[in-house]
Amino acid sequence: MTQSASETRPPADDALRAAKPPVGVGASPLVAQLVALGLIALGAVGVQALLSSTGAISQAPWTTSAVDAVDGTRSDTPVVLVVAIVAIVLGLLVLPIAFKRRPRKAIELDATTGVRLRTGDLSRVAEAAVEGTDGVTDVSVKASRRKLRVVATSVAAKDRDATIRSDIESRLQPTLHALQHGPRLSVSVRNEGVS
Repeated sequence: MTQSASETRPPADDALRAAKPPVGVGASPLVAQLVALGLIALGAVGVQALLSSTGAISQAPWTTSAVDAVDGTRSDTPVVLVVAIVAIVLGLLVLPIAFKRRPRKAIELDATTGVRLRTGDLSRVAEAAVEGTDGVTDVSVKASRRKLRVVATSVAAKDRDATIRSDIESRLQPTLHALQHGPRLSVSVRNEGVS
């Protein structure tokens, strides 16, 4: 006995959910690198103090020199106030980085499966769509999540710029309509070799 195609097809509820959108790393790694460098420097100070206390080197420990430099400094001096203010400001600047959303790196296509397109790939797709436009010899495309900028180099007369711009926009409309939230399109025509 054979089963029909509708009997073997899994129900729609069993479909896989779309993956989370790809995002950039944000500023957190920069802060982590600065903290790591600070810990390395702190470790170097500790190793120097250990070598000095065991007699392996004749130099005084850097920690002793630092303590001697601030010894006798009163808590109400301007230097202490300035250092405290700088520490508070740095802390307030670094704190939001941990809570800041990471930047998105892709544009979602208008599909239910969670398909996404990177901005570099959108540039290549747009460039391929514009190639072959009448009167256009070269195309430069820059894409971001918010804007798609197309600069076309033309050998046609300047009075044909509006026609070329309209032709480029119509060639790009299918690509932009395939995106869930398409970027704003900006088309400019640069004339070369035309008086």
